[in-house]
Amino acid sequence: MKTELFGPGSYIFKEGDLSQEAYRIIRGKVELTTDVDSKPVILAQLGKGDIFGEMAMIDERPRTASAQCLKPTECEVMQPGDFQSVILDQPARSLPYLSALFERLRSVTNRLQHEGRVAPKSQESPLENEAQNKPTPIEADPFSPFQMQTESPQETAALTVILTPMTPTCSSVMPEGYEAMQLVKFPFCIGRKTQSGSQHVEVLSANDFMIADVLPFQVSRNHCSIEREGDRYFVRDRGSTLGTIVNGVSLGAKKERLTYDLLPGGNELIVGSKQSPYVFQIDLA
Repeated sequence: MKTELFGPGSYIFKEGDLSQEAYRIIRGKVELTTDVDSKPVILAQLGKGDIFGEMAMIDERPRTASAQCLKPTECEVMQPGDFQSVILDQPARSLPYLSALFERLRSVTNRLQHEGRVAPKSQESPLENEAQNKPTPIEADPFSPFQMQTESPQETAALTVILTPMTPTCSSVMPEGYEAMQLVKFPFCIGRKTQSGSQHVEVLSANDFMIADVLPFQVSRNHCSIEREGDRYFVRDRGSTLGTIVNGVSLGAKKERLTYDLLPGGNELIVGSKQSPYVFQIDLA
């Protein structure tokens, strides 16, 4: 497979194009948008390791979104022929692409089962922000999905989203050196860390934040995600076993809804049931 370099502001593909390549970001940042009433609406902001455009290899239909680089970006490019060869000859290289396909299918299936069937209910009032001394997120890997960094001028209108642990157990599963995380890519997926070795690639999961939960598990392998669509920021349950709770509203496969729009200020996120120790605050400002 070849790699390609793209300059900031350049388009890798545009909505309606008939190209069939899939891309894995080696470095940089890509924004996916779709036109609604002749205005671009942000669907996702992706960084290192993320894969996009994979459905074009499968369904051979026009692109449903545009992919624009927000900064200098290098991508691995996979053609449909490459995909077949890699699966047969280098299966380990195909695992990230298969994981991306499974995540896309999981999301579409959940939407069909729930959001097309159940009308969303009105949301509760935002929780009062009682944490007066929030820790400041620290700067780390410039391609991390959770970090402090200076955004490009194209991103200045975006809201700041900070994920802060609210219990000692929660703090213990944070990445080393982090007291809080500023999210700079969407969707930001949360799930359970597997017990496999360090070289193991989890093909059925695609997570940005992996929680090392222990029995009895509260966190599913693919649990929930924090997402952005245009000016809307929301939490989605990804079909977890015990569900997700946002501001007291239960989400999940066994609940009446899968998504909850985040409110300005502080939002409470519980990963699992009401008894779960994995309680976070999502600040939106």
